[in-house]
Amino acid sequence: MQFELTGKIKSILPTQSGQGKNGEWVKNSFVIEYSDNGYVQQLCLDVIGADKWDKMKSSIVVGNDVSCKFSVSSREWNNKYFTSCNCWYCSSLGNLKSSLDSSNSSSTVNQSSVDDSNDNLPF
Repeated sequence: MQFELTGKIKSILPTQSGQGKNGEWVKNSFVIEYSDNGYVQQLCLDVIGADKWDKMKSSIVVGNDVSCKFSVSSREWNNKYFTSCNCWYCSSLGNLKSSLDSSNSSSTVNQSSVDDSNDNLPF
């Protein structure tokens, strides 16, 4: 199941790495703060893999407003369950807004190139 969350990056946790049965692994985690029915909540999201982190790390800056997509999974170990939220997409809302503003400004019509002399429209 996929989830999407919009909020502000509160903190970035230290990188964790290790050796598993499938080779070396790297995990980066960050905390996102968001509002839920007027209450401020926090959620820790994990990014598994150095390649995914490299693609997202420019957006994951403390204080940035971001939109993140993630999946949730649980696993059992010694009769205890552990849940992780694995982030697979994160973009800065500030960067998105500025790119939208620049695309809107480049798509404006040059009014001087429109010929209004043969305009027979009633409005």
